[in-house]
Amino acid sequence: MLCAPTASGKTEAVLAPLIERYLPANRFTPQLTLLYVLPTRALINDLWRRLETPCGLLRVSIAAKTRDFNNFAPAHPADLLLTTPESLDALCANSPKILAHIQAIILDELHVFDGTVRGDQLRLLIRRVQQIRAYAAQMGDAPAATIQFAALSATLSHPDKVAARYFADAHIISVAGSRPLTLEILPLEEDAPTALHAYLQTFRQQGWRKALVFCNTRAEVEAYATAVRAAQSPFGTAIFVHYSNLERERRHEIEHQFAQAEAAICFASSTLELGIDIGSIDIAILIGAPGNAESFVQRIGRTNRRQAKLQVACFYRTPLERLMFMALPDTAMRVSAGSLMPFVAIQQIFSLLKQSPNAALRFNPLGKLFDDLLSTTDIENILGELQARGYLKTSRMGEWRAAHRLNHLIDLQTTENPTLSLYSNIQNSSTQVKIRDQHSQRIVANVDRQWFAREMLTLEGQPLNVTWYDGDALWVTAYRGKDLVLPLHYLSARQVLSYELAQQLCLQVGLSAGTAPLIECEEGWVCFHWLGDIYGQALTDLLGYTRAIQMTTQPGLCLLLQEECRNLPVFSPDQVTHYLADHYRRYEDMLANGAYQHLLPTDLRRRTVIEQFNVPRFVQTVAALRLEQRLQTLQEDLPALLLTLL
Repeated sequence: MLCAPTASGKTEAVLAPLIERYLPANRFTPQLTLLYVLPTRALINDLWRRLETPCGLLRVSIAAKTRDFNNFAPAHPADLLLTTPESLDALCANSPKILAHIQAIILDELHVFDGTVRGDQLRLLIRRVQQIRAYAAQMGDAPAATIQFAALSATLSHPDKVAARYFADAHIISVAGSRPLTLEILPLEEDAPTALHAYLQTFRQQGWRKALVFCNTRAEVEAYATAVRAAQSPFGTAIFVHYSNLERERRHEIEHQFAQAEAAICFASSTLELGIDIGSIDIAILIGAPGNAESFVQRIGRTNRRQAKLQVACFYRTPLERLMFMALPDTAMRVSAGSLMPFVAIQQIFSLLKQSPNAALRFNPLGKLFDDLLSTTDIENILGELQARGYLKTSRMGEWRAAHRLNHLIDLQTTENPTLSLYSNIQNSSTQVKIRDQHSQRIVANVDRQWFAREMLTLEGQPLNVTWYDGDALWVTAYRGKDLVLPLHYLSARQVLSYELAQQLCLQVGLSAGTAPLIECEEGWVCFHWLGDIYGQALTDLLGYTRAIQMTTQPGLCLLLQEECRNLPVFSPDQVTHYLADHYRRYEDMLANGAYQHLLPTDLRRRTVIEQFNVPRFVQTVAALRLEQRLQTLQEDLPALLLTLL
């Protein structure tokens, strides 16, 4: 595992020796030898463009396989394949023999995968590729069963623990160093981007030409891009937007045009957080604070990727966002629990049935795949639940086969956006609609439904008239009105406030860890607990059994007590566990559980939530809270927060 700063050449450091070792110039038989796994389709497209020429000079064929872009031909395999876990899953299921000759697997941006449903899927996919390779070696179709692994990351705080979840006996190489950070924290009006306009006007005197602006939601991306486009910005018409709803071809055009532009600004959601090389960026601008340290580090790391410093401007719209920006540089990264999320096993079972040459599975091979990750009892319960729901059936041979509901799901894979994918644990949105251009009839985007609650919308920061909605798609035409004045309007849900960031906010306002200010107001007593959204929800509910409690607009920071309180009750692990067992559905979305969570047996659904919640940490943190009713000095930040939290 190689941990090194952003833009330090990790890709080349890994690929060069692997190509030299496994792809000698005198080789004769073309076969897939090196597998390179990345987290996003856009990142793969970018890396393919970067590597195509040098690999061609080395006579190393390279291909990419994603849902958006696939030039990999199993009949004539490339030497090096760039892919995502989901596309690798599809390759395992539909063309497993092509993986028999893999000599090395590279996992890039591993910190993005780890602790997520995609990370667990990747752990199992590694085992599946190893099993395919071992079987090929046993049958004499491969010279050996061994595979070399390499992992890359720029932001892992505990690389040894992460590596142990994916590999045995990993060797860690950590390259010290980080680029100096120039961070400005600036106010921005909530209803008008005047301060942003003024800041952009300083670019010429600063010598800056290109800016990448991160917003927390797609709706905000559109709103701010529209506002800047309507103003006299220094970028003229070179104003771009980038988010996953835009059609693939258009996203590629935007990436290329922004990279090639001499002076430009691009408003983006999280799609550009990861290392897509879009040229030299003079400054990264963040509008609104992300809810966790991981997103913050990725966003600020996008500026000047090939230069020596980070230039970042953070615009806050509320006192809370200001404090979050001040706290984020010192906020610790989350640490994954490390246990396998059981719902990933369901998706893998379905994929394995597709991989099986006789469309059947036996229990022993499943047990080997999930060995030390899931117990035999868990696997049996999952299989039993899937049988009861009509997804699986048993045969006389003691095998499991697809039943009618799974066969229907397989048929749906040929449709445009199936609700469940056999190869992915990511939940597809059922609340999006297509946008079609009325003249070309081309689909230009897929957007959230709240975007068309009016007769006009914006796309890529430009106004469009909605002509009609046919139940499947919005049909739009170019806006033909005059003197258009668009308000800065967006509908968006904020990111979940992490426990780690909430704890850092306590320190940021000048309090010691565990200090819980209790401040009297007209509505009652505001109790700051600094627990984050997930733990804050649990504390509010648990206290609500014995006290009159009201939610605030920031349940991750504080709650409202109707009466004065001298101390908080002590909750036992059993009490919290029973509470979570009763309310597990509430936390499944907050914990970002995968698309297959609802197919687990109820007991496993409850247990999954309880394990992810980390009951011991919650109990310990709440027990350590010290209510302070009369602080010697009331920090000026707390009264400012009160105005926005009630």
